[in-house]
Amino acid sequence: MNKYEQQAAQQRRSSVRNSMTLWSAGAALVIVVLLILGLSSSAPNTFFIRGAAAVAVLMLIFRIVGRRMKSGTPRAAQPDPQSTLKLD
Repeated sequence: MNKYEQQAAQQRRSSVRNSMTLWSAGAALVIVVLLILGLSSSAPNTFFIRGAAAVAVLMLIFRIVGRRMKSGTPRAAQPDPQSTLKLD
């Protein structure tokens, strides 16, 4: 893979990472709004229990996806071209 392909792949990963950040910020905003609505309307206790479970599941999914995005594709180790012996 040449440097232009690597740059394109890095830009794709960064754009996906940025969109994941925006989606998680939007989800956090929705959660805060629902929490404010629930507190102002004296929602039943099950509302908060279900909401906490949904938030926990969403956070776990975002964490797993974020780790997958950071790790990238596994690559084999390459020898240093300066330290290889030239026996020709």
